Amino acid sequence: MQALKKLHPSIDTKRFDKSISLIKTSSIYESSNYDRKIALPTMEGINFERIQDIISLEAKGNYTMLYFTGKRKLLVCKTLRDMENQIRTGSQFVRVHRSYTINLNHLQKYVKGKGGYVLMENGAMINVSAGKKQDFLDALKTYFG
Repeated sequence: MQALKKLHPSIDTKRFDKSISLIKTSSIYESSNYDRKIALPTMEGINFERIQDIISLEAKGNYTMLYFTGKRKLLVCKTLRDMENQIRTGSQFVRVHRSYTINLNHLQKYVKGKGGYVLMENGAMINVSAGKKQDFLDALKTYFG
């Protein structure tokens, strides 16, 4: 970075660093999540599902309900936090509420308000809590540019 600064003193290195970080994040997402499957423990056994098919996750006590494309859903024997840790390798998943995490790839619309709400591709309307709103807006900016 210092060599770059010597060549071009007017370069904003913070902005350059942020751009490089975004490129790395998006390339990690592309290589690691595309068609990647995860193991989901259920009451009946273990399901293997593609991460890219997950639309949203909803906390149900010590369980998590996963909503998939094709209107499928699955109750998993893990907490929402545990599920987030298992699937979060890029920036496509963001917690928008104490009980909800969404996949930005399946976001259709954000409606402003105190916290506002999101409309997902499957028609689900999910509230964005006032406390999570700024994190959500930051995630939108990072993910979509």
